[in-house]
Amino acid sequence: MSNLRILYCIPLLFLLVSPATAQVRVVTEHLPPYQIDQHGEAGGFATELVRQTFADAGIPYRIEFQSWSRAYQLALRDPDTCIYSISKSKERQPLFQWIGELSFNSTAIYGLSERTDIQLQSLEQAKQYVIAVTRDDVTHHYLLAQGFIEGKNLYVLENVASMLNILSGRRQGIDLVIINETILKYRAVESGLAVNEFRKLLALPDLPLDFHLACSMKTSTETVRKLQSSLLKLKADGRFKQIVEGWSEQLN
Repeated sequence: MSNLRILYCIPLLFLLVSPATAQVRVVTEHLPPYQIDQHGEAGGFATELVRQTFADAGIPYRIEFQSWSRAYQLALRDPDTCIYSISKSKERQPLFQWIGELSFNSTAIYGLSERTDIQLQSLEQAKQYVIAVTRDDVTHHYLLAQGFIEGKNLYVLENVASMLNILSGRRQGIDLVIINETILKYRAVESGLAVNEFRKLLALPDLPLDFHLACSMKTSTETVRKLQSSLLKLKADGRFKQIVEGWSEQLN
């Protein structure tokens, strides 16, 4: 190959490997109705918003389901990696590049309806019981910061799939869980349990689950900029609202 042809090929090579056009790995967990693992195919309310955001931005992507802890670690570590639905806590803000909010939810501590012996007026009172959380979830980090201790009053699960079953079966001495009402509804249905088997014991207004789409710090700024612009446009032109209203029955 002549030197001239080599010079012409080099710019083309850089275009092919440009970070802005690289396929983005999008990691998440099974968390109905926000993201649903349908035999390897991603569905759900938040997934629909994420898909539209990437499509409008013209960025190729693939969605992978992992345990939440693994998804979180991948998004912390790897380039061209995004994650949803992730809560934007104060501690997490400098760890990711934040694309935008997908939904907002309030959280609470729940217990079994039959456990009339448990009455909570404060989070401090909850320390005499065992609360189950998902590893590396915002609820996990929150309770650690509030002085809860793993192996004592904090039981850590790898995923939330079995959380309500563990609570209802009183296995591992679990007394409580932290969850939002929408997720509680879907987890109960998945587990073959009735929602009225559980009751809210303590609202946690300082622990909102404001679910976001975010990307690793090693993801290119051009990719992040395009995604941010795409999600803003999705909200501005009314399509975001249409998607939300389309899922309103499931989210209520």
